[in-house]
Amino acid sequence: LYITMASSSSVLITRTRALSLYRQLLRGAKKMPTPNRRNFVAQKTRIEYRANRHLTDLEEIDFLLRLADTNLDTVLVQAEHLRKLMGKDGEEGVNF
Repeated sequence: LYITMASSSSVLITRTRALSLYRQLLRGAKKMPTPNRRNFVAQKTRIEYRANRHLTDLEEIDFLLRLADTNLDTVLVQAEHLRKLMGKDGEEGVNF
């Protein structure tokens, strides 16, 4: 019984973490300066989550969630960097 309760609580925590990261990635996509980048990040997030929604191996799920967390960091850094390089409407703000 203890093992069942521990594993069900692990599943609940993992599910909560996965949904939180999913929402954060979709919000991060909205911070991208161009529609193409916003759509790419949002679509990639949805595809990856749908492809892996039936996984049951907690170690594999944990790995993928750590990867999603890294991807979230990358999306947020890229969005900030690109917004500095580009104007509000997506036009380049810096001439190279």
